[in-house]
Amino acid sequence: MAWSAGPGPTWTLKLEGGLSSLQKRSQRGDHSCPTIALILHACSSLPRDAQDEKAPKIEIHRAGSNLFLKGHTAPLLSLRRWIRTANPQELSDSDRSSLERNSEIQTGWPDLPPNTEAPAYFALLGYWLRDCDRNHQQCRVGHLPKPLSGPFLPTRLLEVGRSRTRVWLRETKHMTVDEVRGDIRYVALSHPWGDAKLHNHFCTTHANVASRICGGISVEDFPNTLKDAIRVTQALNIRYLWVDTLCIIQGNDGDFDTEAKRMEMVYSMAYLVIAASRATGTSDGFLSPRPSRRYAILPAKPISEDGRHGNRQSGREDKLDNSVTYLCEAIDDFQKDVIDGPLSKRGWVLQERALARRTIYFTHSQTYFECGAGVRCETMAKMTNDQAAFLGDPDFPAVAMKSTKGAKIRFCQSLYETYSALEFSKAQDRSIAIAGLEQRLVRAFNTDGAYGVFDGGPSFFGRTLLWMRDTRVQDAMRLIDFDFFSEGAEEKASNMYYVVPSWSWMAYEGVITFMDLPFSGVEWRYVDEGLVAPWTVLHNEDAPGRSTSNAIPATYTGFPTDGSATWHTGRTEWRRRRRGPALKARARNLTIPSTQLFGLKVYQRAEIIFDDGKRPEETDLKCVIIGRKRVPDDATPTADTINVHDLDHYVLVVARRGDLKPTEYRRVGVGSIPGSWIDLDGSGEKILVL
Repeated sequence: MAWSAGPGPTWTLKLEGGLSSLQKRSQRGDHSCPTIALILHACSSLPRDAQDEKAPKIEIHRAGSNLFLKGHTAPLLSLRRWIRTANPQELSDSDRSSLERNSEIQTGWPDLPPNTEAPAYFALLGYWLRDCDRNHQQCRVGHLPKPLSGPFLPTRLLEVGRSRTRVWLRETKHMTVDEVRGDIRYVALSHPWGDAKLHNHFCTTHANVASRICGGISVEDFPNTLKDAIRVTQALNIRYLWVDTLCIIQGNDGDFDTEAKRMEMVYSMAYLVIAASRATGTSDGFLSPRPSRRYAILPAKPISEDGRHGNRQSGREDKLDNSVTYLCEAIDDFQKDVIDGPLSKRGWVLQERALARRTIYFTHSQTYFECGAGVRCETMAKMTNDQAAFLGDPDFPAVAMKSTKGAKIRFCQSLYETYSALEFSKAQDRSIAIAGLEQRLVRAFNTDGAYGVFDGGPSFFGRTLLWMRDTRVQDAMRLIDFDFFSEGAEEKASNMYYVVPSWSWMAYEGVITFMDLPFSGVEWRYVDEGLVAPWTVLHNEDAPGRSTSNAIPATYTGFPTDGSATWHTGRTEWRRRRRGPALKARARNLTIPSTQLFGLKVYQRAEIIFDDGKRPEETDLKCVIIGRKRVPDDATPTADTINVHDLDHYVLVVARRGDLKPTEYRRVGVGSIPGSWIDLDGSGEKILVL
């Protein structure tokens, strides 16, 4: 075995007999070289198909402070430098900053405190916050756009103070003027509730809210995840904590309806969000010990880019006084631990992450800090990625707003595609858990929209309407039952969930994507086809009280009738009416060739994707034209040469809801079909898509 220098920052570890010989030596207990043992352990952690045990040599490349196995993009090992004998809590903020500026190798402690209750652990969390407060103006509350920068407090907060035995639930409307003017910062918890059979949710209800306010709550009574949240809040010297299970009155007679609409403000205005990423429920906790990290000490002068070691016999220290360089396991993986972690699969968390100004994630391997300046690891590494830049933006979606219009559309589509794949314990929450995020996007785009559909011009509106079932993932989507009632509800009408219209993907369980249409290749036709969105104020000719043969009263469609365009996902009146808001549209007869229905495609370019995976039993299918293929100006000498029946049309496929109200239809799919399948010559039928 030997290290040999290669061109640039590359070293080659030559192994007689390949990786398998090194594995045999390790099995015999030969650990004479800690560095080689660490490399072997790292290689053994690779997927089996990535291990070439018969290769005569392996090549390891250095890039910055990471070492990569040739042919792999994920780091194999990491280089870290730290001050000899110094514990993290012994370093001042200026010491940390000096280390980060002056070292060509990433500064960081080689191992992590196994005990997250250690002072060193909370000292690092405090440093992250102080550094962000001082240096990141974009992360401060005062930097948020109006109306978010105005005074705001959640309806209730948990006052944790410094007591280790008792805390109090406070209603902020009863706080004194001095309390509100004082340090009113609060931490918000992002966490999974977990299965109620396995976890104590410890909810506030009308039955116990008074006692929790007047008599307080014993800390010992809290389940572990909430208890750990109290511990972190106190360690950071913050007085108040917001937790959904505690600060929203749960149950059939609770105030979830009201509080769900305030989630945007709750997370945007929090001083800090803490995410229990390693917990599966309220009883788990997130401050338990973590696995130890393997590392080896390298010579006083680290391996340089020419592959040579420093002179250990000289006794000279490196330029960083008394520093040591370590070769460590590569555990800095924000993508795996956070973005792809179990907590991020929970539907509510996408909104919580995007709206937070900064978040500390407590994962199984280590702790991460995310703010507008990027991501910091507990190992003291720093990292950035595109998704972190968008969702970690404290001014969300300011980063996205700097993009082109096409990029903004792609951003929204990607956001909704990601969200549609997330999990909910109650499918009926699918529209509400992103409502705050949608309101932020609507304001940023200076437009109207809800239920996953935005105005913002023809391209935006048309493209967001043309969502479809992701056929790569599932064979069918399932319509959510919005007549679901909680057990034991006395007044069913007051407990019915928000009704979501069928033209929105939020009405279904399942993963979605969008029609992949070229940005310059579509002629949007929905205005000419009479399609009107629910947030559009109706024209006078369709106002209530005017009777025409084809007119549909505004009060029937669910459109605002007071001249106001205020409209958003989860309006309470839709729940009272037991149906969602309607798209007003013109439906045209649709004729699908029988050979197309039975699998023999006449037109290879034609495709209809039914939402539930099959053609509905109704035979009277119609379509609403959203757009059609644009013909380049230089491709047709005269307009007369264009045959619209040959052009691809992009449509919503609809079917009648029932015989009692013949103008009411529901969406059943989406299609890209030739105009010859559509009755383009008639005037169509005025309908409501509910």
